[in-house]
Amino acid sequence: MDAVSIGLDIGSSAVRAAEVETTKDGRYVLRRYAQVGLPHGYVVDGEIINVPGVSTALKRLWLEGGFEGTKVVLGISGPRVFVRQADVPASNTQDLRSSLKFDAQDLIPIPMEDASFDFSVLDKGEAPVGDAKQIMRILIVAAHRELLRTHLAALKGAGLNAIAMDASPLALMRVVPTGDQAGLGGVEVLVSIGAELTTVAVRENGVPRFIRSLTVGGAKLTEMIANTMHLEMAVAERLKRGSVPADTPQSAQARKAMSAEMRDLAEEVRATVDFFVSQSEGATIDRLLITGGASQTEGLAASIAGNLPVTVRQIDPFASLTVGDFGFNPEEMKQAAATSATAIGHALWGVESPLIRLSVLPDEVVAAQRARRLVIAAACGVAGLAGVLALVGAGQVIAVHSEEDQVHQDQRQMTALTAHETKLQAATVVAGELKARAALETGALAGDVDWVRVLGQLAAVMPANLSLTSFTGTRSNLGATSSSASSTTEGIGTVNFSVTGGGGLPAAANWVLGLQRDPDLEGTWVTGISVKVNGGPVTFSSTAIMTGVAESNRAQEVQQ
Repeated sequence: MDAVSIGLDIGSSAVRAAEVETTKDGRYVLRRYAQVGLPHGYVVDGEIINVPGVSTALKRLWLEGGFEGTKVVLGISGPRVFVRQADVPASNTQDLRSSLKFDAQDLIPIPMEDASFDFSVLDKGEAPVGDAKQIMRILIVAAHRELLRTHLAALKGAGLNAIAMDASPLALMRVVPTGDQAGLGGVEVLVSIGAELTTVAVRENGVPRFIRSLTVGGAKLTEMIANTMHLEMAVAERLKRGSVPADTPQSAQARKAMSAEMRDLAEEVRATVDFFVSQSEGATIDRLLITGGASQTEGLAASIAGNLPVTVRQIDPFASLTVGDFGFNPEEMKQAAATSATAIGHALWGVESPLIRLSVLPDEVVAAQRARRLVIAAACGVAGLAGVLALVGAGQVIAVHSEEDQVHQDQRQMTALTAHETKLQAATVVAGELKARAALETGALAGDVDWVRVLGQLAAVMPANLSLTSFTGTRSNLGATSSSASSTTEGIGTVNFSVTGGGGLPAAANWVLGLQRDPDLEGTWVTGISVKVNGGPVTFSSTAIMTGVAESNRAQEVQQ
């Protein structure tokens, strides 16, 4: 029987699913692909903000796409998903997993008790010399449990179950044949440009070497065209993708409107590539491969490549697949080729080599799934045994007088009712305790700020030549909510920074501009600037208003 797998990609602007069948002769057949758009704000930087809204979109996706299976490989991405390499003392898999629960804190910038992780051995290293211990290199993937909980809650609301939670950057690598397979080899940079997140993944001869998620994307380009030219977002999106002939006045206006934002996006990606090269002892980039909805933006690929002497091309996720008939027209197929890579990569999770088949599905969820399977198996066994016994005793039951049958039936019914009453009483007590506990937790979490996420966002947008010497934050407006305080000057609190670095007065200006891209903060201002030499070291203090986006959704989770 052919195997079927469904990959699910929950992005900032849409939810996408791909169904891949592995045939008996080893071919991968893309049977179904579909996407459903998401309203702005439902998913921000890989975090699900509106769980019920995403669940509704997933239900519609399953209906419109004709998907029948409910088990999926779910993708996760964003600033709270970490993919790292590390050199560790050689040990067996079980001992290494146990030690990483305590020793991985230097690799993962969140408390390990708040993280779910998985790892794979990349290189077992050379034999030790003398008293030296053998070292092996591993690839570790970790994600914040809160991010995983919201994703699992959205699946549950749609009647779906995750068999694995796959890091989207690894899915991107999985869908593109390695350089060795193509007879090329070398270092490849894979860039996926989404609406609000851009993923940069570097691999060398098929082995992941560097991964980073940037909180920038193509939505800014569309918004700039729409605002400048006073157009609907759908029309602006078509202009951005070059669906309108390039020689028309509208196309020229659109290119001009988004030129500054496109330059900033390209510079963010190129700076990330430059960082990898600087950390890799002069490694050279052989190929630059791009995908994602915004990758179709005219001139963006060339702008990202800049002066790098590399080959730049679009990723074709259909190249290694047999593609079924979706009923798409040529324009829809072109768009699907640009947006489906990550979903297809997740669908291929189960058939790829163990090197990048990692899952951060929490251990307690895996244990619960295993327990459900055992219960179902036991129930089937009991049902089978009951059937055998019924056949063996059929002749004897027929011979029993009807009066005796009625007595036995009444006794069984009485016993069952008594047992059911006992269970209901126990359930009522437990339900009361849970309700009281939920009320206490909800009260305690009211106005809770996700400080880990705030710091993560800040690190993603602040200029590279500046660093923090101190950071304080205060949640002052407890009456405000995410919806009421996300765009007001009052906000829900304030954060204060002490900043130092190079670049003189322009560095302070870049600090303000950088923090304007942080959805958690607004109204940033700078005081106490000290510059000893023009263009030299600079120190200053800064204050910003904290928006409602910075709030966590832990209180909502308790209520659910």
